[in-house]
Amino acid sequence: MKNTVTFLFVLLLFINTASAQLRSKQFTEKADSLINIRLPDIAPGAVVLVANKGKVLYKKAFGVVDIHTNAKMKTDHIFRIGSVGKQFTAVAILQLAEQEKLSLKDSIQQFIPDFPSKGHRITIAHLLSQTSGIRNYFELETDAGQEEISSYSPKQVIDIFKTEPLQFVPGSAFQYSNSNYFLLGYIIEKVSGLSYKEYLIKNVVEKAGLKSTFYIDPARNESRRATPYSRFDGKLEAAELQSANLTYAAGALESTADDLLKWQRALQSGKLIKAETLRQAISPYKLADGTNSEYGFGWFIRNIDGESTVEHSGSTDGYQTDVLYMPDQDIYIVTLFNCYESDMDWQVLTNDIAKLSIGKSIGSLVTLTPEQLKKYTGNYEVFAGTVSHQMRITLEGSDLFVEALNPNDRLPKVQLYAEKENKFYIKEAPLKFEFVRTEGSDTYTLVTYNNRGKDAEWKKL
Repeated sequence: MKNTVTFLFVLLLFINTASAQLRSKQFTEKADSLINIRLPDIAPGAVVLVANKGKVLYKKAFGVVDIHTNAKMKTDHIFRIGSVGKQFTAVAILQLAEQEKLSLKDSIQQFIPDFPSKGHRITIAHLLSQTSGIRNYFELETDAGQEEISSYSPKQVIDIFKTEPLQFVPGSAFQYSNSNYFLLGYIIEKVSGLSYKEYLIKNVVEKAGLKSTFYIDPARNESRRATPYSRFDGKLEAAELQSANLTYAAGALESTADDLLKWQRALQSGKLIKAETLRQAISPYKLADGTNSEYGFGWFIRNIDGESTVEHSGSTDGYQTDVLYMPDQDIYIVTLFNCYESDMDWQVLTNDIAKLSIGKSIGSLVTLTPEQLKKYTGNYEVFAGTVSHQMRITLEGSDLFVEALNPNDRLPKVQLYAEKENKFYIKEAPLKFEFVRTEGSDTYTLVTYNNRGKDAEWKKL
């Protein structure tokens, strides 16, 4: 009897192992095909890593690192990671909070006395959660030239945007702004007595065991740095890189796929901050009206087809990066590209890799005729309280376009891509559009969806 049980156990283990190997092979084949098809529209080269329970399941380099030499991309190449660096800044602040050197409830004027309060209390938690209402300094115009600004100190950059009016009452809404994390970097300096770079390297990067993660320094000779490009109007060109002085705590790091996986492991192990602190950071921030934001402290909290994700992307001159974690599956994905482009093809690719990794199918584009698309054209309206919001759907040739007519909605004219005859998405933002026919008539309601699900129903005018 004992031998029979042992045999059955071994047989079951063999079947499970073989099944896992088969799934892994299927994933590899599908991922290889998907990336090779999509990459030419995104960047010259890329590195993709997928890990489960901290173990690397898939790690490959694609394309070239340099379009002139055609040198192949390698998995250890270094990329600027842009706003993915906000996770590092958030962890640094949370370390100081655990040490009781500051409180997340502290007003920022406690550390930056000359920053105007503008009639409202702005806290460190508001900065971390992107709910401060402070304008994004990248959107502001200044009389100073790019070269002059590149030499500014953190305080001089803060002086550029500190007098701008708040866009809303702090804590009442989410709006992504690089200014929030720039301010956090300066607060780290004031509290620790070290420069942001010094504190981050000593207490975060080195503590996490990251050997290929650096604060950007163009003077540092680095043979593994991927050559950066930008694509405008379909043309690929050498990228002009922003100064680290300007991106600072909002995104002035460069790293590798392997180091970003080490970063995730260090977070999960409690090496950097306590488990309960990390849980707070990767949980949605609660707004003043009791609803949840889609952001925690340095991470977006979203979902892909119902699968919970904790993620962040980084889009900076010459590079684009995506890191995505599915906690229920314990799957971590890193994608690194050596090109900046204005649409969201690279994030769509990351999401599709994530779907493949958990055995889900990915949608394919549907080609519709102008006659099929024409019925969706027109203006659609929805009210938020007493404020009217309108979207216009137009047909140009055989392509459908959408644009928001209210400037505050910040959706310029962009193309809609069909997943089904009545379902579409755009490449510029994680938004989906569904045209629902009104029963008994030829009119349509436009239903929009964001990462949290259904967003609004728009009535055709």
